[in-house]
Amino acid sequence: MNRTNKTVAIIFAGEEETEFNRCSFPIFGRPVFSYTALAALNAKRVDHCFISTGSERIIQEAKALEGLIPLRRNSECDSLMEEISHSLKKVIDSLGGVPFSVVLLLGNSPCILSEAIDNALETLEMNPDLDSVVTVGKRREFNPALSFKLGEKGLAKPFRQDRELLDFEYFSDNRLSVVKTETLLKLEPPYSDDCSYSRIYGESIHPFFQENGVSDIDYPWQIPLVERWLKNKGFNENETPYGELHQKKSGFVFVQEPLRDKAEKTLKVFISTVPFGEIDPYPVNILKNEPKCEYIINPIGRKLKEHELAEILPDYDIIIAGTEPITEHVLKKAKKLKLISRVGIGLDSVDLLAARELGINVSYTPDAPAPAVAELTIGHMLSICRYLPLVDRKLRDGIWQRIMGGRLANKTIGIIGTGRVGSRVLRHLQGFGPQKILVNDIAPDYNLYELYHAEFASKEEIYKNADIVTLHVPLTPSTTKLVSEKELLMMKPEAALINTARGGMVDEQALYHALKDKRIAAAAVDVFENEPYGGELATLDNCFMTCHMGSCTTDCRFAMEKLATEEAVRYITGKELELSVPDYEYELKNKN
Repeated sequence: MNRTNKTVAIIFAGEEETEFNRCSFPIFGRPVFSYTALAALNAKRVDHCFISTGSERIIQEAKALEGLIPLRRNSECDSLMEEISHSLKKVIDSLGGVPFSVVLLLGNSPCILSEAIDNALETLEMNPDLDSVVTVGKRREFNPALSFKLGEKGLAKPFRQDRELLDFEYFSDNRLSVVKTETLLKLEPPYSDDCSYSRIYGESIHPFFQENGVSDIDYPWQIPLVERWLKNKGFNENETPYGELHQKKSGFVFVQEPLRDKAEKTLKVFISTVPFGEIDPYPVNILKNEPKCEYIINPIGRKLKEHELAEILPDYDIIIAGTEPITEHVLKKAKKLKLISRVGIGLDSVDLLAARELGINVSYTPDAPAPAVAELTIGHMLSICRYLPLVDRKLRDGIWQRIMGGRLANKTIGIIGTGRVGSRVLRHLQGFGPQKILVNDIAPDYNLYELYHAEFASKEEIYKNADIVTLHVPLTPSTTKLVSEKELLMMKPEAALINTARGGMVDEQALYHALKDKRIAAAAVDVFENEPYGGELATLDNCFMTCHMGSCTTDCRFAMEKLATEEAVRYITGKELELSVPDYEYELKNKN
């Protein structure tokens, strides 16, 4: 086959059968893939540009860009790796020769400019020993199989798959890959995206860093981030940094929802807590049916980090929030934000004082989760008394061991915090008739204690005398590390600790050593400083753990979502809020 010095670019674009199509979603009136195409078409070192797709809609839109040649995707391709191989064969047939190098681009990766493509191609052309030049980043979410280790000469070597993540590893971010064609021609079945990158890029890989911008769009919440990046690079509705040449000849066709009456102000709602609306669609439906509202549910499926919230919230008026960190930094970035409607009771993740200073309303649903948390606490008490999780583990391992336990009736129970949850625990315990119940609270309710046969005691008395200590106070600076090594040393060797309140309230390292050394008998923990939890407590047979599921009953979760959403709708429709955080919560923050 005739070989040439040509360079080609191939863009891979698809269209999902969902409301959000990553490649054809419009930004500034242009489908997402067009930004990648404009970069390739305007790269000085690229001779021919192709787009591989199975979407008729994308093919029609591609024809609006002069010089972009559509390649119909082979319907038998099951992976991107296989599609690269098939597309390259079509390109070679079209050119009548083998190009020197191929620029591989994804249609949902718009944050790339022609300058970056030219720089990567120049690096490849000036270093004959290289197989490829690849954009990389340090995002740990990617599959470890796709990671690289930087070598002494600045080259990236694929890692083996059977090892732990390391601090000095990097990941191919799919933004830009420039590969010598002879390397791609070595691709052979079996094709698999799981191990594709080392096979596509060869062995001599030059890492190309581009930290700013979004590597590729996978979720709707990333659109505002991309819009800001594009604006900073000179894109708007009418112009591109490449001039107006392609824009004048465009005429992109895409489906849009009917535009709302511009006189009608709409408020944008971001639902950060997930899952949401799965138990009952009512909360989603009331937002969907509210004409003054646009909403999006966190599509990433996990608790968002501070920097992610800081990027997302500037575009939203309301957040229906979970336990993600809504810090002063986040709030100062969120210039439009007017309401935080918290799904749940805990306010340790919200900077209340910063919110008040910035004029942001904060609401919560304090009563909804309490019944479920109280019952989980009782469940942990019974598990501790009868070693239920330990017996279950042993039985699954083939060990039939009948462990002698105890009864709550013979125990002294210590409850620290007798508010919404602690008071319910106190009431539930009446059916078990404990030997003694000791309680402590900063605002004692002596009538409640008399009714439920409890004695008020200092925290120190509870640590020293209780067989089971359970925590039910909010996390504040004064309750952080409420139980540390000092408190654990006060407890009896046969005592147990339960925390279904908040992570950070117990010194986890001190608890680990107390359990490991048998200085206390057991612990049950539902909440951790860092979640999901993966620390040393998981190695101990006498530590029984659940995954922050205190409120996870269908009725309580639905009530939390319903109340928080109804509060958001009240704000949208100009009605008075009913679940605003009371002044004493702000005063408590002020004192701390």
